[in-house]
Amino acid sequence: MVTLHFRDLLYSTIFLVTCGIVSPHYLSAKTDQNKLTQTTKAMLHFRPEGMKAGDVIPFFWKGSYHLFYLKGPDWGHIVSQDLLHWQELPKALEKGDDPLGPDWESIWTGSIVEHNGTFYLFYTGKNSSDPLGDQKVMQARSTDLIHWKKHPEYTFYADGKIYWNKTINGAIDDKQIYHHQAFRDPHVIWNQEEKVWWLALHSVAADGSSPNVGLYTSSDLTHWTPHTPLIIYPNSVSGDCPDVFALKGLWNVNCADYHYMQVNTTGIHNPEIRPYDCGDLRVAKTMYDGRRRILIGWIGDYKDSSDNGTYEWGGDLSMPRELYADNTGQLCQRPVKEVLKLFSETTFQKRNVNLDTPISAPQTCMLTATLNPNGTQSTATIRFRESPDRNDSYHLTIDFNTREITIGSKYKSFNRTCDFDSQKPLQVQIFLDGSIVECFIDGAYCFTMRIYDLTDGNISFSSTSPELTVEKVSIKTIR
Repeated sequence: MVTLHFRDLLYSTIFLVTCGIVSPHYLSAKTDQNKLTQTTKAMLHFRPEGMKAGDVIPFFWKGSYHLFYLKGPDWGHIVSQDLLHWQELPKALEKGDDPLGPDWESIWTGSIVEHNGTFYLFYTGKNSSDPLGDQKVMQARSTDLIHWKKHPEYTFYADGKIYWNKTINGAIDDKQIYHHQAFRDPHVIWNQEEKVWWLALHSVAADGSSPNVGLYTSSDLTHWTPHTPLIIYPNSVSGDCPDVFALKGLWNVNCADYHYMQVNTTGIHNPEIRPYDCGDLRVAKTMYDGRRRILIGWIGDYKDSSDNGTYEWGGDLSMPRELYADNTGQLCQRPVKEVLKLFSETTFQKRNVNLDTPISAPQTCMLTATLNPNGTQSTATIRFRESPDRNDSYHLTIDFNTREITIGSKYKSFNRTCDFDSQKPLQVQIFLDGSIVECFIDGAYCFTMRIYDLTDGNISFSSTSPELTVEKVSIKTIR
């Protein structure tokens, strides 16, 4: 059993070195990451100039946080030493130029690992005109994380025995929507217990009956053997872009729509699916820096930059969060310490705040407050970017009776039930930055949402019970 907005300034390595933005030592295989000079303004949400940021592929190496991400049909690349000051590097990969080749249409999501001084980048080659298959696993290699060489000779397609391959098995349009007609999003990790490399990906059974998190293994990162899927799930589940990691004795599989599954072996059917976020966050992935697991995803745009628009693929990257498991094994999120330190200028601070009292707040700010139900089963609401006449706002609502938390506007809302102790005070952190709000409840339950229409406004608190008190309130902004 197999148990921020930048301009695209940097187009060549020579230009990077000439401008003094990246040390020439950084470009060698023996990079001294501590010498990387940070030159940009701190930012919470990166977005490439004039484009959307898509799926993130994070990778930590020797003191630097690398974010590879889908940039149009290619892979972009930014790097930071503190998760706040980002530098844009040349594209890591570009799509192929052969109309019948494996990656002519686009390069999709993947992952990166290091082994014996070489970095291995696994990605999805996408081309519906490829006679061997629309989606396949491809590979590139590097010794410095900047210069990548594709190795098409190591490309592999679904085997057709365990995993569906249209060329071998025929069409399955009557069984699966295109989303699940997949062999993509390879995520490679080292299985320490079995001393073998795992490659998990979004795939479907050879007979088209069920989508799954497929599983291949390798001893050399080059030759891959298919096995029984890690997880088999129903058609109603979107298990794409798996992010797989071991935590507290379980394999955690995070999927594209902020849900996760946990298993202790392979071949599991329909495990429990739970959320680790709620709202507009998509395709978040993680990296481990030796102390903590850091999660970053993208927050999608809405059409016409309107709260009433339709949700679109791609947008800004989220602020970095720490993903951890609580004492029950549930995945939780909290802001990384670097973000908390960034908000260093206090604009409001008070030990107790009266209900229904507007408080002025900067456009970019961090609100911290403690809601004390004082034995009641009340419903508390925090309104932010509230209009002067108090007729419009965004809101975060906490029901101490049902433990349901809702974030929303007059056009939309997102909610989830959370496992907090409804008899104890609850700490709330709300981060407002441009058209994005990210909320953390008790440093565990996260909510993410686009907010376009109201660009500024006050903050206020209300409750269905006058016994609820609002304590330890502070508003901070970036100095």
